Amino acid sequence: MTFTPEAEAPDSSTLWFPDGSLLELRPLRVSDGRLLAALGSQVSTASEYRRFLSVGNSVYSEWVARLIAADQIDFLVDGVVATNEFGSSLVAVAESIRYPDRPQWAEFALLAADPWQNLGLGTLLARHLATRAYAGGVRFWEAIMLAENMPMVSVLESVGPNVEERVEPGLVTAVHELYPPRDRASDLVRKSA
Repeated sequence: MTFTPEAEAPDSSTLWFPDGSLLELRPLRVSDGRLLAALGSQVSTASEYRRFLSVGNSVYSEWVARLIAADQIDFLVDGVVATNEFGSSLVAVAESIRYPDRPQWAEFALLAADPWQNLGLGTLLARHLATRAYAGGVRFWEAIMLAENMPMVSVLESVGPNVEERVEPGLVTAVHELYPPRDRASDLVRKSA
């Protein structure tokens, strides 16, 4: 699957998806609350469990409220908004939440709508968010995930090497050191060549 960049900007990027959809990778805003709420209808119970390690309307509602309140400084939230002839919808969200006591560290999480999974969007979105997080001083992402969540392992490896891993029954906490943006860009060029 090949994405074609249309424009590059520090906080947003626009890509054409092969089916003709326009994909915008950008920070989410308060005005995106409706899109965030609608994302839930595109997420299966299994995907919800992989992301939240729990399921239920209250979990998702609390998450939406928290994302809308993100300050985009210590709590970064980026999304992929797909637009086609049917309208616009949010198809993936990534978060980087800085730890107050460790300013170079942040928790990372990602959620993609089921129809948009395994297409490379998570990797693109993570790289986009990693660039913003790095510019803000974050150097390490920590992610808590199900042990069998191999797609998330691949996403994390795309932003930097694994430097620490803690295993509990069924769960893995992985720490990845973020590549400087220039290294990540050259790595992407090498992989697509």
